[in-house]
Amino acid sequence: MASIPRDDVAATLAARRELGTDYEDALADALVERIGTTIDERIDAKLATQERRKGTFNVTPSAAAVVSGLGLGGLFAVIGSADLEFAAVLWLILAVAAVAFLLGKWRAKS
Repeated sequence: MASIPRDDVAATLAARRELGTDYEDALADALVERIGTTIDERIDAKLATQERRKGTFNVTPSAAAVVSGLGLGGLFAVIGSADLEFAAVLWLILAVAAVAFLLGKWRAKS
């Protein structure tokens, strides 16, 4: 990331003292331009970092809880039920709810 060294600012002030008020506006404009360029470079670097992170998918604790609940719910449904069709339907409902939750979280971050 670019920065404006103190030496540049000090040199601008020294030049202003040496050249007098006749060149004050030109020196101020040059310093403002340099500061503006530095700020633009910092913003561009930050935006580039955010663009790279935009497509990532981070698992939050709530999303992990939903997925864990999905797995455990399906497991308990199979173990506790003699009716395998009922367990499969229950697990399918949990799976749809989990996918909907995770997609909602993912879209909210985009």
